[in-house]
Amino acid sequence: MYAQRAILQSRARSLIKTLIPVTVQQQSNEFSFSKVEQDRTIFTVRASRATQFKDQNRALLQDVWITIYGREGNRNDNIHTSECNYEPTTGNVICQGEVKIDLANTMPGAAKTADNALQVTTQNLSFNRETGEASTAAPVQFRFADGQGHAVGVTYSSQNEIVRLSHDVQLDLAPSARTGDLPITASGSSLEIRRNDRVVNLAAPVMVRQGNRELTAQKISIELDSDFHARNAIASGHPRIRSTDAKGEFTASGNQFEASLDSAGWIQKIIADGNVEGTRRAAGSADHFAMAHAVFGMQPQHNQVKILTATGAVALDSRQGNDLRSLHTESLLVNFVPGTKPNESRIDSAETIAPGTILSKTATDTTKLSARKFVARFNPAGHMEELLGHTDVQIQRQLSAAAAQNLKAQDFGAKFSPDGEWSTLDESGGVVFAQADHRASADRANIVRATDTITMDGSPVISDSMSRTMAANVMINQKSGEIRADGKVVSTFKQNGAGSAMNFGAGLAHISAESMSGSTTSGHVTYSGHARLWQGESVLESNQIEIWRDDKKLQASENVVAVFPQASQQVIPFAPPQAQAANTPARPTLWTIRAPLLTYLGDAGRAHLQGGVTADSLQGSMQSPTLDVFLASSQPRPASLNGLESPSKPVVRGSGTSTQSTGPPSGQQLQRALALGGVTVRQGDRIGTAEQAEYTASDGKFVLSGDHPTIIDAASDATTGHSLTFFVANDTILIDSQQGSRTLTKHRIEK
Repeated sequence: MYAQRAILQSRARSLIKTLIPVTVQQQSNEFSFSKVEQDRTIFTVRASRATQFKDQNRALLQDVWITIYGREGNRNDNIHTSECNYEPTTGNVICQGEVKIDLANTMPGAAKTADNALQVTTQNLSFNRETGEASTAAPVQFRFADGQGHAVGVTYSSQNEIVRLSHDVQLDLAPSARTGDLPITASGSSLEIRRNDRVVNLAAPVMVRQGNRELTAQKISIELDSDFHARNAIASGHPRIRSTDAKGEFTASGNQFEASLDSAGWIQKIIADGNVEGTRRAAGSADHFAMAHAVFGMQPQHNQVKILTATGAVALDSRQGNDLRSLHTESLLVNFVPGTKPNESRIDSAETIAPGTILSKTATDTTKLSARKFVARFNPAGHMEELLGHTDVQIQRQLSAAAAQNLKAQDFGAKFSPDGEWSTLDESGGVVFAQADHRASADRANIVRATDTITMDGSPVISDSMSRTMAANVMINQKSGEIRADGKVVSTFKQNGAGSAMNFGAGLAHISAESMSGSTTSGHVTYSGHARLWQGESVLESNQIEIWRDDKKLQASENVVAVFPQASQQVIPFAPPQAQAANTPARPTLWTIRAPLLTYLGDAGRAHLQGGVTADSLQGSMQSPTLDVFLASSQPRPASLNGLESPSKPVVRGSGTSTQSTGPPSGQQLQRALALGGVTVRQGDRIGTAEQAEYTASDGKFVLSGDHPTIIDAASDATTGHSLTFFVANDTILIDSQQGSRTLTKHRIEK
């Protein structure tokens, strides 16, 4: 038994000598070393087997684990490989085979790897005991919770807790609800993970793709929270976003883009800062925007825009063919709502927080709007359906070659049709409209694009260089020049020379009526419903008054009553000087004329009345089928449009009444009147009949002629002749009998 044991031991010693090469100095089943600073283990290198070689400064480690705890002891990162060479003198651990690195925010001793672990696979990794840095230049594959990626070369420092992917970095994020169910690919020249700072940096050139969208930048930095979830991402170095779809191409750029995320990875806010610009191009259209700063608030858990705040020289331009619309302001707020398609949002409303200007150009129309505030609302198709302007609104509009239109108001509201063109425009609060010499003002105004009409109410006033009109409401067609006013219409006209249709008397002419219609282009205007014209001492009343500006013509119809002052008498034939003075009136003599129709020709200064005329004055009266009244100026006074306020209306009393005059007569006055077609003249108890009668104001005489003129006087028999002339002032009658050269003069002496 003892001999047998000795033989077996001898054989075992011989076998050991044959299994251990002569170059091996020592073998052990376990190997480890650690780096400790201030009683805290920074990292530990472990191997299940270690072989120390003779005459070589190295040891072969098998089943190697390098566990990194960090200076704070809050990490449990592991580097694992099957075999490494350890050089004790240099402290290098060189692993030539496949190496796996697990980077996780897990406390030492945790049961499992954290969900947000980064798993890296590479080869030819070296780890230095002194520096605590692991690195390789070989290709790298890595995986993380939401995706995977690859790069060339990796450096991992346990001292400052920085991981660097050296070259050709690409990350592929798996589709999820946060990514719109689309994969995301990010690439860059290098990637750096700073664990202590909780920052991930992807260096230029950086490109991020998601479906048909891409982002390029010089750098993307991602800030992580305490659980190493992304909470903030910054794209800097002139980032640019580009996307294409069936509608066209969209691009946006700026100095920096920043996105804030919640712990679940949903985007909460996007900030674009510095020289922000964007363009959308489609077939036949192009949109462009520019601003200094923009903030996008996102819908919770949808990654869809909810609100946009833009500041600093905000400019929005939109072109449709040759049509242009633009908005300029210093601050803009835009609200979005979910669109009709999944993961899509649309504009619901927009408002300027600072004064703004909106410009609209078409082939025939240029409109510029400015206000302290604009509010726009959009329909589900994305087209503007309403635009509101508040405080100090100004609208400038140019229609083809027409004169520019200017409109001012405190507030306005515009409605838009489905084709994007405005259909109606409502203004309120001190509305003032001006075009060339035409002006209009009112409390409220409405413009209809289809008919190109302006309707004003609330004490509207319209005027031009020659007239001014007030009414309850006014309608103007801007294209045709047609105009209509209703409700207590009062117009004031400036005299336009002796040949004007409005030269019945001295000073300004005024017309009142229930309504007025006409055209500023043709100059034809009609006043209807108790129409009344007054100018100086002259008054004209009828149911309707029409004026033809270019023809210098006026016509009054239906129940016409005209009052004209007559020219002062200068010479009374056959009267002594005492009678001349005694019979000169202290106030002007007025003629009141009634007829169905009056037509006044300004060039001739002649008013033609027809249809059965009655003319009355202190000088006498005439009745005839027609009557022509000839007016002429006497001591004219210049008229002015300053103020153009409505004067008090003179009162038309009975036959022979007059208004008070504060000075000598002036303006147009009755010089003579010619009655035709069976005339009856009455003066006191004297009655004259003839085919024709003519009255001359300068000498106060009636001349009767045609069809055996006859004068019947209560104090004498009837007097006839070829023509009869009698003077009102001294009751002198001249009789032309046409019997040779004989002339008979009769003078009536009152008893």
